[in-house]
Amino acid sequence: MIINFHWGQLTGGPYYQVELGRLDGRVTSKANVKHNLPGPGYNLDQLNAVFAANGLTQTDMIALSGAHTIGVTHCDKFIRRIYRFKQPLAFNPPMNLTFLRQMRQICPLNYNPSTFAMLDPTTPFKFDNAYYQNLQKEMGLLASDQILFTDQRSRGLVNWFASNQTAFEEAFVAAMTKLGRVGVKNATEGEIRRVCTAVN
Repeated sequence: MIINFHWGQLTGGPYYQVELGRLDGRVTSKANVKHNLPGPGYNLDQLNAVFAANGLTQTDMIALSGAHTIGVTHCDKFIRRIYRFKQPLAFNPPMNLTFLRQMRQICPLNYNPSTFAMLDPTTPFKFDNAYYQNLQKEMGLLASDQILFTDQRSRGLVNWFASNQTAFEEAFVAAMTKLGRVGVKNATEGEIRRVCTAVN
């Protein structure tokens, strides 16, 4: 069974058919979720490893990263990227100087934990390919975003998506469909939760 879905209906994203029938897991674990999500300081090899473990390719990973065209992240996820600390990041891709200064205004060293910044500073409420254009300008807020352009192995696809909105949307839909098929559970492994945030 499938339904038509408009990704980010209020933000102009693409329509596509979502496959139905997934069951919820019987275990809720913050640690398990964290283990399966890439970190904000991941390099390309680490990003690829996380996605490959779920049967997704580098192209899928780059396309799904484009979801950062909308949304926010809190200061703690990038504070070490915009200031020099005694224990610096293992790697820190370059950042546009004007953008760096803007981020320091939003997140000073004594930032409020609830403070956040837009992942896409140019069109934060529109689902488009500006995310990739920002990477070309060294305006990727997370190191794991900017590395997609900094690393030569992924730069070509970033440039392609930056120049072609349709190509990005098609790749995003294909990757989202594949992602929806990861870890599908059978009737003994899963359930239909009455409350999304808790097992029955």
